[in-house]
Amino acid sequence: MKKIEKFILPALVVFLVGIVYFIYFAPTDKLGEFSKFGVSEINQRINVLIIKESKVSKNANGEIISFSVKDKNNIVKRISLHEPISSTILNAEIVELLGHMHGNDFICAGVEVIK
Repeated sequence: MKKIEKFILPALVVFLVGIVYFIYFAPTDKLGEFSKFGVSEINQRINVLIIKESKVSKNANGEIISFSVKDKNNIVKRISLHEPISSTILNAEIVELLGHMHGNDFICAGVEVIK
């Protein structure tokens, strides 16, 4: 009986940490809102839908440096990238961007495929 009592509290702690992770920190495919971004240059994450029909800008090597996306309110923004990405990103439906607003453009430091 004493051995079982030693494992109850740690098991309960692990269970609670798991619940908190899956509720608050687990990746989701819900779209975000550009309206929540201020004019600061602090990078934040947002999930957006890629507009496949939009104009894509490429550098001399054929790598993508700019494309368009829209958020859950159908607000369309131009994404400018710090580093070029391959065209495989455009085959995704939803991506997570890490970046900040600069005027009407979203300056992106990183792109991750969600769906």
